[in-house]
Amino acid sequence: MDSNKDEALRCIAIAKGAIAAGNKKRALKFIGIASRLNSDLQVDGLLEACEKLESTSSASPEKRRNADANGASSSAKDEISTGERSYSEEHVQVISQIKKNNDYYAVLGLEKSCTIEEIRKAYKKLSLKVHPDKNKAPGSEEAFKKVSKAFKCLSDESSRMQYDQTGLVEDFESNQHHHVRRRRTRTQHSFYDDEFDPDEIFRAFFGQRDMFRSSHVYRTGRGAQPQENHQDKGPNLMILLQILPFIIIFLLAYLPFSEPEYSLQKTYNYQVPITTEKYGIEYFVKSLEFEENFPTGSPARENIEEHVVKDYKHMLGRYCHIELQRRQWSRNLPTPHCDKLRNLGVV
Repeated sequence: MDSNKDEALRCIAIAKGAIAAGNKKRALKFIGIASRLNSDLQVDGLLEACEKLESTSSASPEKRRNADANGASSSAKDEISTGERSYSEEHVQVISQIKKNNDYYAVLGLEKSCTIEEIRKAYKKLSLKVHPDKNKAPGSEEAFKKVSKAFKCLSDESSRMQYDQTGLVEDFESNQHHHVRRRRTRTQHSFYDDEFDPDEIFRAFFGQRDMFRSSHVYRTGRGAQPQENHQDKGPNLMILLQILPFIIIFLLAYLPFSEPEYSLQKTYNYQVPITTEKYGIEYFVKSLEFEENFPTGSPARENIEEHVVKDYKHMLGRYCHIELQRRQWSRNLPTPHCDKLRNLGVV
C-alpha cells in the first residue's frame, strides 16, 4: 500500500537523523518499523552505519550530552513532521494480525464455542486498540471496521448461525449483500449495507461519543460534514435515535427467551443427532429427553420435522444461489447444494 510505503520512508528519515545524532537504539527501532511496513526497502546500509556507531555508554560525558541533546532535537522534529501519526510497534502488529485473519472468530481471538459475554469482552479489548483515534498506524480504520463487523455478526444469534453455516467471510458477506438488495425495500437497517458505521457500534457499546477526546470521526464514504458541539445544549435527538436500535438489541440479549428445539448444525448446546423420518435429514437436539417429549409418530414430532425440512431446503436454496452465481464465471464448478435440492424435488 502507498500509505505503508510513505510511512516506511518517514521512519527511514527518522532513523537517519538518529544515526547522525549517534542514537543507535533509536535508529534500530525505526529501521525495524520501516522494514515491517515495507519489506522492499533496502536498509542494509543503515544497519551497517548503526554498527559503526559508538555505544553511548562508552562515550565521553560530553559526547553523551551532545547525543542526548541531538536525540531530543530529533524527537521534537519527528513530532512536528509526523503530527498525530505517531504509533508504536504494538499498533502495527495488532493491525497486521487482524488484517491477515479471514475468520471472524480469529479476528476477535475466540473459539467457535465462545459465549456472547466472551464476544463482548473481546470486542471491548480489541476495539480500544485499533480505534483510529488511538491507533495512528496505517490500516487502523480498516482493522477497526473489520473488528466491528466481526462483533456485529457474532453478537447476533441469527447472523452468527448463518456465518457458522457459511464458514468463510467472503461467502458470508456475499450472501448478505444479496439478501440486502432483496430486503432494501422492507428495511432501513442492514449490517453489510454501505451505511455501515463502526463508530456507531463503538459509541453504543461504550456509551461515550468522544472516547479519546479527539475531533476524529470515522466515516465510510458518506461525505464528511462539519459537526457542531451540542454537549452544552442537552441531548442530541438524532444521536439518541441512532443509538436506540442498539440499546434495544442489548436489552433483548438479557431478557429471557425460549431456545428452539433443534439446530441444523452441531453446536455446543445441540449435540444429539436425530434424523427425520422423511428425506432422512440430520438435525441436532439438546438431549435424549427430546425422544420422550416428542416421540416418533406423534403430531408434535411431525410438526418439528416439517420445520426441519423447511429450514433445510431454505438453507440449501441460499447456497445453491451462490453456486449458480459462481458458475457464471466457470461452468465447470460443481453445484452440490443444487443437486441436493433436486433430490428433494425442489428444483
